Amino acid sequence: MRARAGGARRDGPLRHDARSGGTARAGPGRMRPALRGILALLMLLAAGFVHAQESEPVSDEVVRDREFGVSARHFGLERRVEMYQWRAKDGGFERVWSETPIDSSGYTQGHENPEFPMRGRRWTAEHVTLDDKPVDRSVIEQYGQWRLFRPNFSALPGNLAATFQPEGDGLGSAENPLDPQIGDLRIGWRELTLPPLKGRVSLERGTWFPIAGDPIGDDPPLPQLATQAVAMPLPTTTLLFAALHALMLMGLTAQVSRWRAKAQVGIGAGDCKELKRWVRVHGNFTEYVPMTLLLLALLEITGVGRQWIFTGGALLLLGRVLHAWGLGRHAGTSIGRFVGMVLTMVVLGSAAVAALWVTMR
Repeated sequence: MRARAGGARRDGPLRHDARSGGTARAGPGRMRPALRGILALLMLLAAGFVHAQESEPVSDEVVRDREFGVSARHFGLERRVEMYQWRAKDGGFERVWSETPIDSSGYTQGHENPEFPMRGRRWTAEHVTLDDKPVDRSVIEQYGQWRLFRPNFSALPGNLAATFQPEGDGLGSAENPLDPQIGDLRIGWRELTLPPLKGRVSLERGTWFPIAGDPIGDDPPLPQLATQAVAMPLPTTTLLFAALHALMLMGLTAQVSRWRAKAQVGIGAGDCKELKRWVRVHGNFTEYVPMTLLLLALLEITGVGRQWIFTGGALLLLGRVLHAWGLGRHAGTSIGRFVGMVLTMVVLGSAAVAALWVTMR
C-alpha cells in the first residue's frame, strides 16, 4: 500500500515489533549510543572519585602564622628564623647563618652576636580526619613531611614590611642580600603534608593510629633560601584529566578530518554544514579547555584539595562531551550544547576565583 500524498512524514527509523508482527517507529525511550556512552563515562568518573578519596587525610582548618600573615591549607605550618652571626673557627671567626643563638660571651671585641629578636614557631591542625574518622596525633608525627613553600606576603603587616623584603622563597632583613651584616635575619616557611595513609594506619576504637614502622624522616636544616628550589608537588589529578581531554581532542580532530575528506575541503568549511558544526566543536574545545586545565593544575600545586580538583576536572569533561554531542547533531540550540557550556563556564569561573583568592590570601 502506498502512502497518501499528504500523509504524515515519518521522522524516526522503523523497527520490527515482535508483538504486532509489523514495524513501529523507534521511540524516545530507546537509549541512544551517545547517551549510553555519557552514562558510562559518569559511572567511571564516580568510581574514580571514590578511589581518589580513599585513604586521603583531610582537614578543614587553615593553620596561620598571624604575626606575618602567612597561612597554609595543609596539616601544619612552620616558621624558621636564621640570624647572621659570628662563630669561632680555627682560632679565628667566621660569619654564618644559624637558627640557634651562638654564645659570643668569650669572643674578642667586635665579634659580639646580638640577641635573637624572634624565634621559629610551629602550628599544626587540631582536627584531621580520614574517611570521617579522627586521626590520632601520632600519625601526623610519624608520617608528616615538611616541605618548603613560598607564601604570599600580601597580608604582611606594615611594621614588618618596613623591615623585611622578599628574599628567595621567604623574607630577609638585609639591605643587600648578597652582602648580609651581623644581626640580619632570614625567614622561611614550611608546610606539613601527609601522604596517602592506606596500609599505614589502623582503626582502633573509632580513631586512626599508625601501624608500627619507621617514621618518614624530617627535612634537613633550612637551605639557602636565595638559591634552593622548592620541591613542587606534581598535579597528578589534573594530569589525569589533561590526558582524558587530550584523547577527546584527538577524537574531535578525527571527526573534522573525516568530514573534510567527505566534503573535499582542505581549508575552511566550504558549504558542508556538518563540517562547519564539527569545526566549531573543535574550536570551542581548544578555546576553553587549555586555560581551565592550567588553572586547575596551578591550584593543585598550591595545595587545593584533590577532591575539588577532581570535581572540577570531571565537570569540565562532562561539559565538553555534552557540548560536542549537542552541537555535533545540529547547529541550533540544544540541551547538550547549553548544559555543556554552562558546566564549562562554571569550572572556568570557579577556578579563576579560587586562583585570585589563593594569590591574595
